[in-house]
Amino acid sequence: MRVQYFMTFLFILLIVSCEPNDYFDEEQYKTYIKDKLDCMNMPRPDGSYYYPVLPGMEKWKSFSSTQEMIDACQVPITILKKQTTQAVFQALWEYPFFFEITYRHNHYQQDFETVFSNTNAYKEFLTRKDAGQCLYSRLLLVNPIYVIYSRGLELFMSQPVFLQPLSIDSKKKIIDLSFKNDSLRQAANQYGEDVSREITWLLVGRTLFYSDYKPFVDLTNQNSQLMTFLESSTINVYTEEEYANFFQVIISNGKDFIH
Repeated sequence: MRVQYFMTFLFILLIVSCEPNDYFDEEQYKTYIKDKLDCMNMPRPDGSYYYPVLPGMEKWKSFSSTQEMIDACQVPITILKKQTTQAVFQALWEYPFFFEITYRHNHYQQDFETVFSNTNAYKEFLTRKDAGQCLYSRLLLVNPIYVIYSRGLELFMSQPVFLQPLSIDSKKKIIDLSFKNDSLRQAANQYGEDVSREITWLLVGRTLFYSDYKPFVDLTNQNSQLMTFLESSTINVYTEEEYANFFQVIISNGKDFIH
């Protein structure tokens, strides 16, 4: 009898001592990432990881450094190894620092590498042979009006390791879709034009280059500014006219390529 009372006491003590957010169900979790789910236009993949702490939770507020937040959001490798490629990417999609890769003009590639290079989920995603196809299938579905996430997905798709293995038909579709999505964003007047288009043109430019589209490849090899942009997302132009002309080269070549 004493043992039974002791075990009951321990159970009650455990419940009382834990933060309420340590015990949240799937629906509660989804309220924290609602915007990330709303723009996907696809079901959350089976076997997706549930982060134990997210922005908005009491435990998150208790962290005193960014490193503590990052450490708390490392997906265990043993879990990643058992997941589908879509579920692995979902961990990247729901990663609390995902939004940071789309904010800093001229630093998109650098921020992408800083945010993801040391995460277990990204390292695992790099090992998946179907990673590029995973991103491509999502690009066909994502709602472009959700600017942060759709542009973040474009930045993922623009990474050569994912882009290069795709077929020419898929690459043409990426460029065609990029133009359509850009038009939808501009019509919706989301953020500023100078902020919301550079990642899209980076994806178009890299797609042209890794399609071995000769007119564009030759031009890039002769133009150091264009090569720098494709490599690092850095734009070394200083006037509005130069800026417009710089991207018009990518846009016109993209249209020629798909027609």
